[in-house]
Amino acid sequence: MISTASSCRETANKRGSTLAAALALVFLIFAITTILLARVASIYSEAGERRSQTSAMFLAEAGIQKAAHRLTQNPTYTGEKATRLPTGSFDVKVTRNAGGYDVTSIGSADSPLRRHPKRTVRATIHVTGGSFRIADWRENR
Repeated sequence: MISTASSCRETANKRGSTLAAALALVFLIFAITTILLARVASIYSEAGERRSQTSAMFLAEAGIQKAAHRLTQNPTYTGEKATRLPTGSFDVKVTRNAGGYDVTSIGSADSPLRRHPKRTVRATIHVTGGSFRIADWRENR
């Protein structure tokens, strides 16, 4: 009977250690999954921010292009505000200088993030007849 009681204790100890090992493994898998999901969320957020910043830059460039085309048709064009496009909007300001026009365009991207990224492009545009030439181009954040 002594051997039967000790074998029952050994079986119970094996079950207990197996349960502890299984719980440790489940905890390890849970921890790794949590870390991986946090990393994926971080990468997704960074990619969204970059996409919004790129969209804001394209919007600012669109403002410069629109101003250049408008200046070829109307030399008194002074700019416009809150021009909507599908991904955001841009503001354009045009001032005359000695050799042409200084154009500043600020693109603001629509974004699901808390802040809406903005980019600024400044260009000097020379208009000759029905065509234009961009002499200087500066991009700012």
